Amino acid sequence: MYHPKTFAPYHPSDKNFFLLMLILIWAAIATGFGNDMYKLSLLDKLHFTLIVHIHAAAFTGWLVLFTAQILLVRTKNLALHKKLGLISLGLIPLMIIFGLLAAYMVAKRDYGTPNSDLHFICVQFSNLLLFSCFVGVGLYLRKNYVVHKRLMLLATIALTEPGFSRFIYRDGDFSTATGFWLVEVLPQLLLMLAIGVYDFATRKQLSKAYILGVLFFLVVTSIEVFLYFNDNWFRLMKHMIGVV
Repeated sequence: MYHPKTFAPYHPSDKNFFLLMLILIWAAIATGFGNDMYKLSLLDKLHFTLIVHIHAAAFTGWLVLFTAQILLVRTKNLALHKKLGLISLGLIPLMIIFGLLAAYMVAKRDYGTPNSDLHFICVQFSNLLLFSCFVGVGLYLRKNYVVHKRLMLLATIALTEPGFSRFIYRDGDFSTATGFWLVEVLPQLLLMLAIGVYDFATRKQLSKAYILGVLFFLVVTSIEVFLYFNDNWFRLMKHMIGVV
């Protein structure tokens, strides 16, 4: 049950919990992309377009900024935390723009090759939609510490999908919706549910914003799973990249 007047904005264990979540996020990204880079290097395919490099730099920049923000809160340097937060106002639009451009250009480049999977664009769009909504509301409600912290964490968890999927299932050839869900949705969902478990253990209740955030994640990812196996979506993506 949600009680906005009694939900404690702070708990002595918060700093360690958020640090642990940060470590898990970095582990997901590092292992997934590290594994991917290693395999591509063996095949002499470690070559990317400029758009992909910019996209990678922007998203890595977010992880670095998010890390700095958590460490600043941990050391109670809230003044610098607020100042650094202004960087996100310029970084977030770059992430969204170049995320979309990278998805489009890679899909167009790979079409007709064994690496092509136009269905998978729904995952990339889903990640960007989740991140945009979580981070947008989180920044707008930044004066509400309970909501702000949890939504920014949910936003960053939404970006872990590429890391998890690359580590768990490199080829991305999903034959069933269940298999797709287990790789593309479950790892992120488990990280999100960990927030609820922690809040319930420390506060005996859940934040309404957190509950709505998880429900939103489930709705968006359910649509994502549906679209991945939908032929109309595939035809729409062919139109998008201009190969019809």
